[in-house]
Amino acid sequence: MLEVRGLAVSYGPVRVLQGIDLSVGDGEIVALIGPNGAGKTTTLNAIAGLLPRQGDVRLDGEPLEPVAEEAVRRGVALVPQGRRIFPTMTVEENLFMGAYAKGGGWKGSAQRFAPVYEIFPRLAERRRQTARSLSGGEQQMLVIGRALLSEPRVMLIDELSLGLAPKMVLTLLDTIKRLNVERGTACLIVEQAATAALSIARSAYLLRKGEVVFRGSAEQLRSEVDVLHGAYLGKARAPAQPVLR
Repeated sequence: MLEVRGLAVSYGPVRVLQGIDLSVGDGEIVALIGPNGAGKTTTLNAIAGLLPRQGDVRLDGEPLEPVAEEAVRRGVALVPQGRRIFPTMTVEENLFMGAYAKGGGWKGSAQRFAPVYEIFPRLAERRRQTARSLSGGEQQMLVIGRALLSEPRVMLIDELSLGLAPKMVLTLLDTIKRLNVERGTACLIVEQAATAALSIARSAYLLRKGEVVFRGSAEQLRSEVDVLHGAYLGKARAPAQPVLR
């Protein structure tokens, strides 16, 4: 469904992504892991149209222009790193910002928000509170819920576990799996906690210094301990025969 070929991004004279290829199948969960500075967040932001880029990004075979509004309209939703909420707005107002892309104003908002409240009952309980009053885990729920209200076909999730307790991370991972099964929502997950991401993914890519050094099944990467550790310690190697779906 989502095809990325030759993706390259530079910050001034510094090339951050060296021309990476990756794909996300319809309804698939894909993990994108690697050490700090590997280019994981840059990859998601470039796909989502937040950064100038080189290369080819396609959704359902059609070019996806590097414009954030088009990405959302076409069904690509970004769950950004650091829980980018609107802190002085209420939970409900934050959710509406996700639904805004589909039009309709506040009319029928209760019905539109109902599926999100079913997934995250705590958001329903706190819908009149300001977003900054939520805990870290609740804010992450809010950002995921906001993305869901744009009715995405694929979600780009950046560092789900950042700053959260292990129990909350497991809860959110279970939620991602549930969304994938029940809605068929595809996910490209960037995660520093490699084991967590690989536990729910089908396919995986390992980045190091802006290049893909492994691509294959998540199960295979979990078993390739030397490749996984090598990427984080600076000695990663690409497999002789990459496995791709």
